[in-house]
Amino acid sequence: MLNKTPGVFLLFFVLISLLSCTDDSQDNSSKNSSEPVNKLSTTESSAAKQQPPIDKKHDWDGIVKHGSLRIIVPYSFQHNDFLPRKSVSYNNELKLITRFAEAHNLTPVFVTVKNFSQMLPSLQQGLGDVIIANLTVTESRKEKVNFTHPVTHVFEQLVVPDAFFGKGNSPELLNGLNIGVRPNTSFWETIQAIKEKQNNINIIELDDKITPDEKFNKIISGEIDAAIVDSNRLTLMSEYRSDIKAVLNLSEERPIAWAVRKNNPVLLRHLNRYIKTEKLLQHIPAQRLGDLDSIKKHRQLRLITRNNASTYFLWKNQLMGFEYDLIKKFAKQQKINLKVLVADNYTQMIDWLEHGYGDIISAGLVKTEKRAELPVLFTDPYLFVQEVIIQRTSEEAIKSIKDLNQRTFYVRKSSSYWNTLNTLIPILKSQGIEFAIEVVPESMETEEIIRGVIDGQYDLTLADSHIIAIESSWHSSIQASLPLTGENGHRWIVRKDGEKIIKELNKFIKKQYKGLFYNVTYNKYFKNSRNMFNSDSRESNDNKISAYDDLIKSLAKEYDFDWRLIAAQINKESKFNPKAKSWAGAKGLLQVMPRTAKEVGISNLEKPENGIRAGLKYMAWINAQLSDDLPVDVRVWFTLAAYNAGLGHLKDARSLATRQGLNPDRWFGNVEKTFLLLSKPKHHKKSRYGYVRGIEPVTYVKQIQALYELYSKKHLDEV
Repeated sequence: MLNKTPGVFLLFFVLISLLSCTDDSQDNSSKNSSEPVNKLSTTESSAAKQQPPIDKKHDWDGIVKHGSLRIIVPYSFQHNDFLPRKSVSYNNELKLITRFAEAHNLTPVFVTVKNFSQMLPSLQQGLGDVIIANLTVTESRKEKVNFTHPVTHVFEQLVVPDAFFGKGNSPELLNGLNIGVRPNTSFWETIQAIKEKQNNINIIELDDKITPDEKFNKIISGEIDAAIVDSNRLTLMSEYRSDIKAVLNLSEERPIAWAVRKNNPVLLRHLNRYIKTEKLLQHIPAQRLGDLDSIKKHRQLRLITRNNASTYFLWKNQLMGFEYDLIKKFAKQQKINLKVLVADNYTQMIDWLEHGYGDIISAGLVKTEKRAELPVLFTDPYLFVQEVIIQRTSEEAIKSIKDLNQRTFYVRKSSSYWNTLNTLIPILKSQGIEFAIEVVPESMETEEIIRGVIDGQYDLTLADSHIIAIESSWHSSIQASLPLTGENGHRWIVRKDGEKIIKELNKFIKKQYKGLFYNVTYNKYFKNSRNMFNSDSRESNDNKISAYDDLIKSLAKEYDFDWRLIAAQINKESKFNPKAKSWAGAKGLLQVMPRTAKEVGISNLEKPENGIRAGLKYMAWINAQLSDDLPVDVRVWFTLAAYNAGLGHLKDARSLATRQGLNPDRWFGNVEKTFLLLSKPKHHKKSRYGYVRGIEPVTYVKQIQALYELYSKKHLDEV
């Protein structure tokens, strides 16, 4: 978060115009920066330049005096630029430095830069106190800054297609290969050193803006033969990509550490002491059995769940989900870290729990007779739901059991719905009522089965009432008819030896259930409309689009956007209500997330000018991440889609378009199609950012396009 001290606040603006990290030891999808614009206003820029660095010569005493630790980071360290599924990510550095700051009563102030070449100079100039960036320690860097004890170690690895057949794993493997590398990275130094010894290597210089997935797509398409990646990054990417592999370590194991200025020895000493203590406490084996004592000893609670709209997902660069939010709150109260493990199905969740890969299952599960036989413990209920029949809206509603005759239900065999329906079969058969049950793949989420019913692929299905609430909040085409059960309680599951954690979880449920935090979280996911603001095409009598036309024109011109497009977007986002607030917490005329607003140095989003400026800065930043080669109109549609769902999901949709034989550089009829596919497990499990309700950005773009056309006709001469 930003320090509210004026000096720190203004200094933030100096950094937010820098370009994204170019070291492949950072995530390049992080061309991202906290400054989502390609330029600052003159006023902001000059004010920032006049502000001197904060006590850069006073070492630790100056930091303590000002009460803040300024942390220089790439964008990806402040944002979830991937969906954590299993691995402990390098973002743990962010958690570690935050805990360090809080342990010393300091406010962590994140100073985000875009261009890796600017990170060390920013530190040396006193614009920050410490760099955390999955930063490889090299001799050339050690001449400029001091490094802490290592926070981890990595290998630089040669990555090739999974089908690659090479000559063993010796350096001769490199001969004749076209290896894609970005300049100004440790990888560039590594491959240049190897080329001096082996001339038969072709180094292909990659664009600075290329993302890891785009780089790997070039390998798969044959544009390049290989690339280089840090081993910890490859571990993360292997969670959703199986088409690449490492065949050769190009370096010895190399330390990843934090950097401080040469004249900051006391800060270095404090950091080293803290890292040493944390490293001793945080050795976490892959498998770990034990109760709450073991969890606290290792400072990590491992949550097993699924990636869907009711449990855990990424939306607008923020990890969300009802189950996730509750368990995160519990972990925070226990003062332990939370790690998320995304399972493919119920069987895998139970297997991971029993074998010690995770500590708790939270995935909207009820206690059935079959599940009660497992060697597990169930908490008290934390959510009560009914199982309700879902059918098409074009049909007459099912009002009684008799209406089920000759109908067919489609459900997963491992679900509680299967048990409910099989219990009913003999009862109804004795009354001359017969229905069938068809099994769908275990990988299918209930939301996807519901869409199958709506689209006519399936006849009927069952769904828990809370899932129906979520789906209904997005659109009105669901017909929920007859409940087949009374209220069942959703429960968390732990191993049978978890008496202590089950006790603490039950205390948590008892205290939180129906309390303020619980009710706010429940309403956020199950009651608040996701489509709160339907676009309004009406104009006022004086032929204005809104009361904010002059303000929109002025700010849109400043950030180089067509004001009629921005007016259409504001209409869609907030219906011109500056006090509007979305289900996810976005505020203002352009519905900006509070964290994004802080990153661009803007507060009080309910003030019309602030709400528009924050949104436009973010829009301009997204636009700057896109290739200059894209057609102007395509950049607009891509920017809008990313504004709605997050830049990461747009990247996934473009990558999927390539794999589907569509054009990744066109929106209509191409990337918009693949956005829709990312709600299906078949596709989102192989995507970096996971599940997204693709219909939302697709509809968002279409509605804004329609409004823009309308406004353009009536305001033709007001570009």
